[in-house]
Amino acid sequence: MGVRQALWVAIDTLRAHKMRAMLTALGVIIGVAAVIGLMSLVSGIRDSVSKQFSSLGAEMISINRFEWGVHDGSEDYRKRKPLTLLEYETVKALPGVDAASPTVYTQREIRFRNIHMGAVVVCGTDEVYPAIENWTVAAGRFITEDDVRSARQVVVLGSEVAENLFPGGGGVNQEVRIDSYLYDVVGILEPKGSIFGQSQDKIVNVPYTTFSKHWGISARRDVNISALAAPDRTMQEAMDEIRVALRRVRKVPENAPDDFALNTSDRLIQQFNQITQGFFMVMILVGGMALLVGGIGIMNIMLVSVTERTREIGIRKAIGARRIDIIRQFLIEAVILCLLGGAIGIALGCGLGVAVDRLTPLAARVSVASIILGFGVSTIVGVVFGLWPAVRAARLDPVDSLRYE
Repeated sequence: MGVRQALWVAIDTLRAHKMRAMLTALGVIIGVAAVIGLMSLVSGIRDSVSKQFSSLGAEMISINRFEWGVHDGSEDYRKRKPLTLLEYETVKALPGVDAASPTVYTQREIRFRNIHMGAVVVCGTDEVYPAIENWTVAAGRFITEDDVRSARQVVVLGSEVAENLFPGGGGVNQEVRIDSYLYDVVGILEPKGSIFGQSQDKIVNVPYTTFSKHWGISARRDVNISALAAPDRTMQEAMDEIRVALRRVRKVPENAPDDFALNTSDRLIQQFNQITQGFFMVMILVGGMALLVGGIGIMNIMLVSVTERTREIGIRKAIGARRIDIIRQFLIEAVILCLLGGAIGIALGCGLGVAVDRLTPLAARVSVASIILGFGVSTIVGVVFGLWPAVRAARLDPVDSLRYE
C-alpha cells in the first residue's frame, strides 16, 4: 500500500468515527491552543514593552536614588540619601559625559481660565532634556538656557495637557496658572504614549530653577539625572566614570555598595525578559502536560483501533501487506488525528491572541514561528504516541488475526 492510499484509508477511518476522533484529539487541541495563545501574549507584551522602553532613550543613562524595577527594600536601601543638584553638576562636568540634564517632579493642578486639570506632573528640567529623553516639540519651542539662568516662568505642555486645556488647538503664547503661579506657554510636545499604563503626556516642563523657587528642591524630593555618553566613550565607560565620581561626592566608603543607581532601558528590558522567561516555562509545562495527556489518549484509542481491526490486518497481511505497510497506515492515522487537533488548537490559540489584543489593554502578537511550532509538535506527538500501536499491529500473526472474532 502506497503512502497516498494509506492516507485516504486513514481519512476514511477517522470519518467513520468522527466523535471518537474529536474527543481523542481534545488533549492536543487544548495543549496547542494553550501554547499558541500564551506565546502570542508573551511575544506581544515583549514587543510592546521594548517599544515603550525605547521611548525612554536607548542610549540614556539615568542616575537615580533607587534601581528601576525590582529591589530588596532593605533598611539600608530605604535610607539612601536623595540626589541633589551637586551630583548633577558633578556628572555634567565629567569628560566622559556628552550631556546631562536634571529632572525633579511634583504633581500640581493647572488651569486655563475656567478649565482645570488636576494631578498633572510638573517636571523641572533644562534645555538639553528633550535631546536626552527623546522628546520632540510639536509647536513653539522648549526651555532655553536663558530661561534656566533667569528662572523664567515659562512652561512647555505635554500633548494630553494641551488637548485638555486648549481643546480647539493652539495654546502657545497663552498664560496658564500652576497653583497660584502664572506661566507663559512657550511650547507643546509631541505625544509619546503610555508606559505600563501610565501616560507620559500628562506632564508640563518648567526650568528647574523656577521649580526650585516655587516648590523647592529639598531632601524630600529627589533630583534625577539623565546623561549621554561622550562620542569617544562607550555607555559602560561613561557609567564607570559616573560611578567613581558620585561615590567620591557622596562619600561612599570604599567597601560599601553604591548608594545610588545607574539605570538604562536595556537593564529594564533584561529584567522584564527574566520575568517573562519564568512565565514562558510555566506555559511550556502546562502545554506539555496537556499534550502528554492528549498523546496518551491517542495511543489508547489507536490500541483500541488495532484490536477492533485485527481481522482487517490479517486480511491485509494475507494478500501481501508488509509490516512496514501496516506501520505506515496506523502512523498516518495517528499523525492525521494529531494534525487535526493541532490545526483546531492553532485556530483557537490565534483567536485567543487576537481577542486579547483587541479587547484588553494587553498586547498580543501571533507569529508564524508559533504556528509552525504548533504543527511540528502535533506531528511529533502523532509519531511518538502512534508508533507503539502501529508496531503492535504490524506484529500480529496473520493466521491468528484471520481467526479473530
